[in-house]
Amino acid sequence: MRKNSIMNPFHKAQHLMLSGFSSQHYYEKMNDALIRLNNEQTMLHYPYYGNLSDDFLQSQKNLTDHCLHKLGSLRNKSVLEIGCGNGVQTYYIFQKYKPSHITGIDLNPGNIAIAKQNRAPQDIRFLEFSVDDAQTLRNIKSNTIDVVLNIESAFHYPNKKAFLKEIHRVLRPGGQFLIADILTKSNNNYLFKRRWKKKMSLYHWHQEDYEYSLPASKLKITQFEDITQKVIQSFKNYRSWIDKMKKKRFLEDLIFKLFFIINARLNIILLQKRRKYIIFVGERVK
Repeated sequence: MRKNSIMNPFHKAQHLMLSGFSSQHYYEKMNDALIRLNNEQTMLHYPYYGNLSDDFLQSQKNLTDHCLHKLGSLRNKSVLEIGCGNGVQTYYIFQKYKPSHITGIDLNPGNIAIAKQNRAPQDIRFLEFSVDDAQTLRNIKSNTIDVVLNIESAFHYPNKKAFLKEIHRVLRPGGQFLIADILTKSNNNYLFKRRWKKKMSLYHWHQEDYEYSLPASKLKITQFEDITQKVIQSFKNYRSWIDKMKKKRFLEDLIFKLFFIINARLNIILLQKRRKYIIFVGERVK
């Protein structure tokens, strides 16, 4: 019994470290780690600075709110969230912004299973989740969506031009889209880096790629914002988030703290040196 209690934290540590070698494994372990940090299911995207006292979950809500305030009212509109992750953000949008219907799609079956499990029975008619590919959207009919949301997911798509064409297809004429994506500033693409990025399904675009490809897909850009500094500023609060983490067992607490510290510092460095966080807002050209 004593041996199992000692080995268990090391087993968890091994799984957390291996999460950096495949996209699906990463999100499985990130879901577990964020539950450990917040004691509840948490959104999967980056934080956005609002106040120094904001915890991690509030900082994530800040980012969602900042994005959605660019779109005007969602009330009585049909919304599609592409790359909905575990559905926590989808449900938050549904409750706060009152669309008539919202559909969340994600390529990861594990994320969709979590989303469906946490959905309230009375909301099933208005809040749907399905496994689908952003580059084909086989479950979404043409000209049926008022607003398409894509927050921090597009950097996983190898064929972003197909993704943009699908946005145009599913939107009604004049419908709105919002893409919040992490872009690359670097042209370096070493062999090891290419292999690792492929395993992690990382396909970052440059800003210029969006600026050319959105209009080419008949999607007009109406707003643009670089929020990199606000995201970095929020990540720098990571120690206060860790300090608030519910204590359980010493070794397990230590492993999770190291996992969060490594992730937070890595994200800060990448956003300072190689990447930037950009929001594109626009509408379908009729």
